[in-house]
Amino acid sequence: MEAIKSSYFVTISPQGVVMALSSCISLSNQTSPFNINETGTHGTLEFPVAIYRDDVTENFVNWHWHTEIEIGYIEEGTVLLESGNRKYTLTKGDLFFINTNVLHAMRNQTPTHSSVFRSIAFDSSVISSNTDSIYYKRYLHPIIHSTNFRDFIWKSDADFFPKLEHIIRNTWEIIRHEPEDYEISVRNLLSDYFAVLSHVHQADSVSSSSVNLLLEDRVQIILNYIHANYSKNITLDDLAMVANVSKSEVLRCFKSIINISPIKYLKNFRLQNAAYMLKNSSYSIQTIYELCGFDSNSYFSKSFKERYLCSPREYRDR
Repeated sequence: MEAIKSSYFVTISPQGVVMALSSCISLSNQTSPFNINETGTHGTLEFPVAIYRDDVTENFVNWHWHTEIEIGYIEEGTVLLESGNRKYTLTKGDLFFINTNVLHAMRNQTPTHSSVFRSIAFDSSVISSNTDSIYYKRYLHPIIHSTNFRDFIWKSDADFFPKLEHIIRNTWEIIRHEPEDYEISVRNLLSDYFAVLSHVHQADSVSSSSVNLLLEDRVQIILNYIHANYSKNITLDDLAMVANVSKSEVLRCFKSIINISPIKYLKNFRLQNAAYMLKNSSYSIQTIYELCGFDSNSYFSKSFKERYLCSPREYRDR
């Protein structure tokens, strides 16, 4: 029984959801189904580990971040991983690591072919919650607090690839099937993962020149504001004020990371919310476009048709 993580963090398997393999719903306290600051727990409070299977053939995993570490591999096709201002093209079998609170997105690199990846999101407390322990001091802290080691990928010919591949695939399957005492097995495997990762971190830290923390922080602030206030009138002046930068700097930040203007991103985000509401609510079309920040039905319908190639009513009926 598999629940597939939606590319917009909203879809739940109609068969139901098991504890571990579940849809990635953003757990912000905002009402939008697309909030990207995932402030909730992946898994459960007692065991904060969860697995996901993302089919990004036609959709994408939108820009987001979370306090959990995310590791995984490409099951099928080619996936573009965007992490801050860095871009990685991953093909079938490649492994990836995304550190805590790193802004990232994933999408299909070859639209004519299917693309799927599997991932594990877990809090470091699964390995050790005691900050005075040797496990935390020697293995966890140097990595999760590294300003350079924000992400990493492994191809099949890379050092440590066989070991890490075995750990990730084995952990994913154990969590999926939940055999007796599986939590102990998962904790041991993730500890082994960090033991290997500590060697990778020492030998191959990402160059500091490729990491712009200030830029990423500003974009996160702006995205948080957009996602919390998308139903209201938002201007470039508002975004500049909330990030405490100039309007030109707002544009530069978005161009460097998101690769579109913040106003276009806001419009797309509103349309994504509208499409979700059309599919999953009984609200009238007028109520939906008002909730999503559009001033008129004509502008909403025109914009919606440009993006989804059908009218809002046709989308709902279909």
